[in-house]
Amino acid sequence: LNVSLQHFDAQYIAKRQKVGCVLGEEMLCSEFAKHLRAIVKGIDNCLVKLSKCCNPVPGDEIIGYITRGRGVTVHTKDCVNVKDLFKEEERIIDVYWAQESTNKSYNVEMTVYANDREGLLGDIMRTAQQDNSKIVGVQAKSNKEKIVMVELTLEVKDIEAVNKIQRELGKIDSVYDVKRKK
Repeated sequence: LNVSLQHFDAQYIAKRQKVGCVLGEEMLCSEFAKHLRAIVKGIDNCLVKLSKCCNPVPGDEIIGYITRGRGVTVHTKDCVNVKDLFKEEERIIDVYWAQESTNKSYNVEMTVYANDREGLLGDIMRTAQQDNSKIVGVQAKSNKEKIVMVELTLEVKDIEAVNKIQRELGKIDSVYDVKRKK
């Protein structure tokens, strides 16, 4: 992850945001770099966190948002929350994925909409597990009109895997729409 600042220098951010140690899913930029094979340019020892609202994965277009006291949060550019973040434009920073590959996995949420039929859920599950992707959560429901909504949480390596799975899910008989939660 490369971070370049539009309106701030590293000292300004460190002083204003009280950037420091982290727990849980948040980590120091240098630690983040080790896990993502990322480079954070211009800032040392800042917190970097991937947002849970849009779950960005390598290959997504992303932006960074300087939070109050919690470092930088990374969002996809088409995240539903980004328009609200731009109300404080001075806190938006450019963020880029490193070009190197990594063994890290990322969770992505998708919803499959289909007309109910026998074997549909099995077909969806088999398709979702392709290319070393892993299903970490699933919820399926059907209404009285026999419309099925299957919410999947998948563990994937990058945006190419996400796009391929989304395309393949859309090819399943009876499926009429597949959407990624952003």
